[in-house]
Amino acid sequence: MNNYYDEKSKSLTLVTGLKGEELETETYQYPFFVKGIYTKKAIDLGAELEENKFTVPGDLFDRITSFIVELYNKQFSHEKLIDGIDSRKIIETYISVLMGVLQGDTSKKE
Repeated sequence: MNNYYDEKSKSLTLVTGLKGEELETETYQYPFFVKGIYTKKAIDLGAELEENKFTVPGDLFDRITSFIVELYNKQFSHEKLIDGIDSRKIIETYISVLMGVLQGDTSKKE
């Protein structure tokens, strides 16, 4: 699986298991309403990522994980989020989610 976060719909797809050689997945929809405080939190977390030159220490990783779980209204647990994304893609996915919050509604046509 290459893409866990859909930038257009902002849905998040997590791996929930393996069936032979195939991945079992579950897709979580982006909330209909997102409180403005999430924009501030995304700005703060993004600034911290930038300060660290996109190297993610453990405590920042945990805070971003909590941010995403809260953002998606606890549709999944911390563990399900972390275990549901390939380790080679998790930081990239986390950054995409943060940027998705900052970009606002991308579904509207111009």
